[in-house]
Amino acid sequence: MHMPDTRAQPTNAVMIMLPIIANLPRQRPCRRSVMNRKILFLIVFLLPALSTACTVLPPLGEGLAADFRLRGKIGVRDQSPTGASFSASFDWIQAGNAFAIELWGPLGQGRTRLAGDDETMTVTDAHGTTLAGESPEVLMQRHLGWSAPVNVLRYWIRGRVAPGSRANAVDRDAAGHLTAFKQLGWAVELSRWQQSAAGPVPGRIRATRDSRRITIVCKEWLPD
Repeated sequence: MHMPDTRAQPTNAVMIMLPIIANLPRQRPCRRSVMNRKILFLIVFLLPALSTACTVLPPLGEGLAADFRLRGKIGVRDQSPTGASFSASFDWIQAGNAFAIELWGPLGQGRTRLAGDDETMTVTDAHGTTLAGESPEVLMQRHLGWSAPVNVLRYWIRGRVAPGSRANAVDRDAAGHLTAFKQLGWAVELSRWQQSAAGPVPGRIRATRDSRRITIVCKEWLPD
């Protein structure tokens, strides 16, 4: 499934400003000409640095034949002595065991890409700096300061128990939808069931383990 990136591409600031520089009026030395020289300095020396400060990431999930694509919000709260809280919007593409997830804060700030599978992952920040290797949870903890069990979350967000591991304390509502279960040490609660492009899915997932709590709000399921 091809999913074009809809974000605007950056414009080369230098190419835009060169014609402006060429057409600036040539004046004899005066207060205004001094000001013009200061403007020229800012254009020539500072704008190139600004234009390269933000790296444009390739389209999310490029090359993946997606099983699903979900957009929403995630919040992580760790109440341990060294824990912290985190919240972000996300765009999640899953293709088999492979995933591509983009996270960002208010107004699109601090975009971070997570890409990998059940065994390895890369983390790429908004400046193009990439860290790779280790298990997804270990790398997330090292680079982001928090982690989430991505390999099983892909099932939980669709209202399913992850295969390969026993679940207990399973509860369902009158329609047969899962509302709660325990798996891999996590207590999972599913609520706000709704119909979507992915079929019936929960709108809210809360998973708690020890001092850590992860809350996911599913806002938009995109068709395959």
